[in-house]
Amino acid sequence: MGMSMNARVAIAVFVFFFSAAALAGQDRITVAMTHPLLFQIKNAEMLYQKDLIPLKSFTLLAVYHEDEFENEEEAEEYEAAFDYVRQNKLTWVQFRKITGRVEARDLFRENLWTPQFKEIFAVASGIIFTGGMDIPPALYGEAVNLLSDPTTPSRALYEISFLFHLVGGTRNRTFIPWLEQRRNFPLLAICHGVQGLNVAAGGTLVQDIPTQVYGLAEAEAVLARGPDQVHSDAYLEKLFPNDDDLTPALHRIRLLKESLFVRRLGMKAEDRPFVASNHHQAIAALGADLWTSATSMDGKIVEAVEHRRYPNVLGVQFHPERHTLYKKGIFMRPRTGAPLDFNPLSFLAENPPSLDFHRRLWAWFASQL
Repeated sequence: MGMSMNARVAIAVFVFFFSAAALAGQDRITVAMTHPLLFQIKNAEMLYQKDLIPLKSFTLLAVYHEDEFENEEEAEEYEAAFDYVRQNKLTWVQFRKITGRVEARDLFRENLWTPQFKEIFAVASGIIFTGGMDIPPALYGEAVNLLSDPTTPSRALYEISFLFHLVGGTRNRTFIPWLEQRRNFPLLAICHGVQGLNVAAGGTLVQDIPTQVYGLAEAEAVLARGPDQVHSDAYLEKLFPNDDDLTPALHRIRLLKESLFVRRLGMKAEDRPFVASNHHQAIAALGADLWTSATSMDGKIVEAVEHRRYPNVLGVQFHPERHTLYKKGIFMRPRTGAPLDFNPLSFLAENPPSLDFHRRLWAWFASQL
């Protein structure tokens, strides 16, 4: 069932209260973040409170589209996020709703959303496009693979349009990207975000890594390949579907010597940090002006991209924002029945330079705001 009228009214009042008066005239750094479900709000809270984003203060502008509430599960998650922010008095979190609908054919041009994007871009010091469900393949010219799961199309539509406004792409070469006026603007695109960035720029996606890249069709076969070729938590979850304490998919990545990671974060090209992944789709053909700056250990999966024109545009296929990576008191296990003795934070610390890599990534982003 959908939300009751009272619930919708309560949410509308809450969003108005926490967004209408907060943006004009504030002197704190503002970071926009898309898809601010409860888990993402907790991620932002951990990054801020633990000084992984080393800023004295900032405002998180939590951006979502009104049609995301048509998905019952998403609607419940948003209500939980609103409640969490209110109950914990996270006054530095402000919600911003995108309204109206735009057809797919109009995503790559000025449209109904353009003035709303402009308002966000005008106040934002940087933007984080977060993870989520699959992007509708029609947006990059493909039929829908049976393993694709594009359950949040409204989100994909507005984010891809927003990303196109920022960086441009081959689908409308006459459009002048907004970053032409703010070339050092920091944009961090994570998982669904980097896939959306690639599609916005004119690229395509692999719709299912195991079947299309490795020729595998069973979860057991994926896991047997070893951690460096396991890109999602889903395969372990399929074997132990009723266990909420399973270890995440942690694997190493290769950093290209020309990458931002090496040139500006102080990492070494020979470093092989562990990262957390949860995706079965990946970049295929690269969009305009994007280049690969990190790969999986076997070189088959693009793990990071950068932009040739805009030096602070970074897309990563992994999840450096997960708050579960930075907590001492979270323990997990590799299978049901095994001891709860795996702590992700300890694992990163015990496998250098993994923890340092994550800290440097967020320090870099904060330094560019």
